[in-house]
Amino acid sequence: MLTTENRNIPSIKKALTLAAVLIVLSTPCIAAGARIEGVKVRYDSNLKVSFIVADAFKKDMEEAIQSGLPASFTFLVKLDRRRDLWFDERLGAWKFNHTVKYDALKEEYEVNIEEKNLKERTKDHAEMKRLMTTGEDVVISPLPALNPGEGYNLAIKAKLETVNLPPILNYMLFFVKFWDFETGWYTYNLTP
Repeated sequence: MLTTENRNIPSIKKALTLAAVLIVLSTPCIAAGARIEGVKVRYDSNLKVSFIVADAFKKDMEEAIQSGLPASFTFLVKLDRRRDLWFDERLGAWKFNHTVKYDALKEEYEVNIEEKNLKERTKDHAEMKRLMTTGEDVVISPLPALNPGEGYNLAIKAKLETVNLPPILNYMLFFVKFWDFETGWYTYNLTP
């Protein structure tokens, strides 16, 4: 004979399984196609890095941006001095964002490029994507002087995060969080 307690066990198991699936789906995942490419590093008086995030935009994400939903790429950069027989020494870590908003009345995109303290406006969709996914001569500073002949690792990662919306819109547009992703770390070895 089933008691009330025994009848609730299958529904509790279903609820816990559903909660676990939703937690896994709502966490950012490594995007299947998005990756850091074209890394170029220059070192004279400053360390400058250029790169692109390839295959970052998906069709439904582009449509959401076109409808006025803001989106932001967060770039993470870290620099380590390689050391033999010991842990690498962290020289610094930097974080900056590229954020896009579309103005339907003016039919233009506004891209905020944080590392250059610059706002670019464009009506060209391809130019907006280039601005969002490209880091050009990003100065990695403040930086201690790099020692000639020593080895360093420069690592870069990108995350796409939808901008936080008011609570009611977060509730209505819950599916937007499924677009969040991050690339793997791209490591560039350099010796000045």
